[in-house]
Amino acid sequence: MKPEYSYVFPKSRRLSSKKEIDSLFSEGHTFSSGPFRVFYRLCQSNNSGLPECRIAVAVPKKHLKSAVKRNLVKRRIKESFRLLYPHKLEPTLIQTRSRLLFLCLYLPYDIKPWHVTEEKMGILLSQFSELCKENAGLTTHPVG
Repeated sequence: MKPEYSYVFPKSRRLSSKKEIDSLFSEGHTFSSGPFRVFYRLCQSNNSGLPECRIAVAVPKKHLKSAVKRNLVKRRIKESFRLLYPHKLEPTLIQTRSRLLFLCLYLPYDIKPWHVTEEKMGILLSQFSELCKENAGLTTHPVG
C-alpha cells in the first residue's frame, strides 16, 4: 500500500548552490514572519509541472553562540518543513506549476519550543501558498 504523502526531505529539496543563494539576495524578495526573516524567489517551473521547492536554513552565530544550539534550531526548522510541506505548500506548487527557492533566517536570541517552531513554519508555508496563487492569477477559493 502506497502512502498518501511522502514526508521525506531529500537532498534535492535542499538549497545549497551558491549561485541560487546569491540570486535570492540579488533578484529575490524578503519579508519577516514570526521568528524568521525569509528571502525567497518564485518563478515558473521549467520542467513538466513537477513542483520544486528548495529551502536553506541559517542561524546566525551572533544570535546563538553554541554550535549545538544552532544545529538544534536548524533541525527543528527542517523537521517542521518536512512534516508540513506536503499538506500546506506542495498542492499549490503543483497546481500553479511554480518553483520556489527560499532561505529561512532564524532571528531570536533564544531557542523556541518545538510547537512554536512548527506553528510558525505552518504560517510561513501558508503565506507562500497564497503568494503562489496570487502570482499565478488563481483565486484562493477555486470555483467548484
